[in-house]
Amino acid sequence: MGRTLLLEIGTEELPASFVARALEAMPELCAKGLAGARIAHGPMRALGTPRRLALHVADVADAQADVDELVMGPPKSVAFDAAGALTKAGEAFAKKLGKAPERRRDRRPPKGPYVAVRRDEKGRPSAEVLPDVLARLCAQVPFQKSMRWGAGEVAFGRPVQWIVALHGETLIPLEFAGVASGRETLGHRFLAPAPLRVESADAWLDVLRAAHVLADPDERRARMHEALLERARATGGELIEDTFLLDECLSLVEEPHVVAGRFEEAYLTLPEEVIVAVMRGHQRYFAVRDAQTKALLPRYLTVANTANDPVRIARGNDRVLRARLADARFFVDDDRKTALSERALRLAGVVFQNKLGTVAEKVQRVGALAESLAPASVPRASVALAAQLAKSDLVSLIVGEFPELQGLMGRYYALAEGVDPVVADAIRDHYLPKGAGDEVPGEHVAALVAVADRLDTLVGCFGIGLVPSGSADPFALRRAALGVVRIALEGPMDVDLRAALAHAAAGYARQEKRLAPAAETLAKLDAFFRARLEAFYGERHAPDLVAAVLAAWDGGSVRDLDARMRAVAEVRLLPQFGALSVAFKRAWNIAKDVVDAPVDAALLEEPAERALAERFAGLRPTLDAAIEAGHYAQALGLVASELRGPIDSFFETVFVMVEREELKQNRLRLLGGIARTVNRVAHFHLLVTPG
Repeated sequence: MGRTLLLEIGTEELPASFVARALEAMPELCAKGLAGARIAHGPMRALGTPRRLALHVADVADAQADVDELVMGPPKSVAFDAAGALTKAGEAFAKKLGKAPERRRDRRPPKGPYVAVRRDEKGRPSAEVLPDVLARLCAQVPFQKSMRWGAGEVAFGRPVQWIVALHGETLIPLEFAGVASGRETLGHRFLAPAPLRVESADAWLDVLRAAHVLADPDERRARMHEALLERARATGGELIEDTFLLDECLSLVEEPHVVAGRFEEAYLTLPEEVIVAVMRGHQRYFAVRDAQTKALLPRYLTVANTANDPVRIARGNDRVLRARLADARFFVDDDRKTALSERALRLAGVVFQNKLGTVAEKVQRVGALAESLAPASVPRASVALAAQLAKSDLVSLIVGEFPELQGLMGRYYALAEGVDPVVADAIRDHYLPKGAGDEVPGEHVAALVAVADRLDTLVGCFGIGLVPSGSADPFALRRAALGVVRIALEGPMDVDLRAALAHAAAGYARQEKRLAPAAETLAKLDAFFRARLEAFYGERHAPDLVAAVLAAWDGGSVRDLDARMRAVAEVRLLPQFGALSVAFKRAWNIAKDVVDAPVDAALLEEPAERALAERFAGLRPTLDAAIEAGHYAQALGLVASELRGPIDSFFETVFVMVEREELKQNRLRLLGGIARTVNRVAHFHLLVTPG
């Protein structure tokens, strides 16, 4: 058993984002450092507050692991010269291993003789090794921006004020940024400002807790959330949960204190989303709603690092929020003086992308595409108006201040102007889904504009070479593609990707945009969507099933693809699937290159081949009709029930590759016809056979 290792880097207040990123990276950095130093350890946790970043590592060994190994060096011809003396490469190898040249010896692996050295090293005490490991770790902590201070050259997120480094009760001496490690830490800046002595790594959390510092982020979050819930109930309401704000406030305080404030009820005439955005975005305030009516209350909650004078804190917060809400009311009132249709004209001055033109041009393309996708039951006038107004609020004052309100404010302004609620809802909902947990648009008009908007962006970006690579996806094209898929599967409409993408490409051609040839762009997009669909269905089905179905799919209807997936998954559960799969795979492998042609009944000599040919000929019209209608489960069910026996008998009694060429080709045509029919649903030869 080892002892707990503690490293605490005390700093001036770090921004919340700095703390989160540093704590995420530090465990991996520490694990690599300890592994490189051959020091065994147990679980580790990164802990921290705005004034400290820390690592708490359990069961850190008291000494390095011993080493006894044979280390291979350079080839003998490289390590020695013609006279048998060590070359620079040989000397470097010997020096690296700490062995004198006379201790070297040759090894003769398959590629020839190499120099090797037996490395047998007794592990040093951890107390001798840890100072270097921890000092390097301090220097590697990542920040979005680092700074230098004083005369030093070390860069860190904020100036380092103190360092505590303990292995159990033993002090680990190290120096970083001109600060030597010790046993003294600092508690809460206001509530416990005096230095605190830490006797052991295991006592550190308790020492800080007694000094009003909750260094464990999980403990701090739980305490903060419970305090918010209790204070919301005390105000006669309930907390509007906000994970983003919890994360932000978590790294703004060392001990959370909740202060309640209020604003004038007159501001409740503003849209709820505006009030919440003002409180959330500018002030990091939590909103409260009435527990019964669910209406927003003129109250808010803020998390403070200390609450010695909560009345004074609330008074100052109220004053700031009042000014912010007054600004928001001015923005909304001024925006409503201009109709959305007039505001849409201003989009001609907003660039969508340099090579793809303005937002106004995009709106024109999206409208035409959405109308082309609309079924006859959906009024085209509604689709056209929704597309025309969908981006209008981008040039409003309130969205300029709060971009997250795009769509929401467009809907609000549209309803205020008397626009059809279906169109108004489409302005808001065409941005859905924004993330994995979001719902998709529920109405046809919104879904049409949402799909058209995303497909236009995809075609345009691929057409000018803005293709996602690695983690780089500035236009969120992967999310756009997945959004189209989800709308097609969960929304009110299917999407024929092949046809819709071609329509989108035609929209750019009509505007004479300089894109890559349409065929090239559409081919890349087909591959891109297939990759997204492979990942999407890979979470629901086995990889071989997904590959088999995608290989048969024509790249068109998304719902058609989904029906194929479900049908193959269903037939795979049948007891006869294993034998059937083997038979289809065998049929495909031997007949895949045969030209499709009718089977000559006169050449069917064996009873088993006649029986198979007759059964398949009688079944084929029904199979073709079922497949054509998209009834894939029915088609595969018929194949499983009607063809399994005849095809098994065929392979048991009929030899296909006979010397008589016309007989062989006839049998291959029979098998090829069966395989090609089944492959219209999925390429069964790509399925992995059970067992």
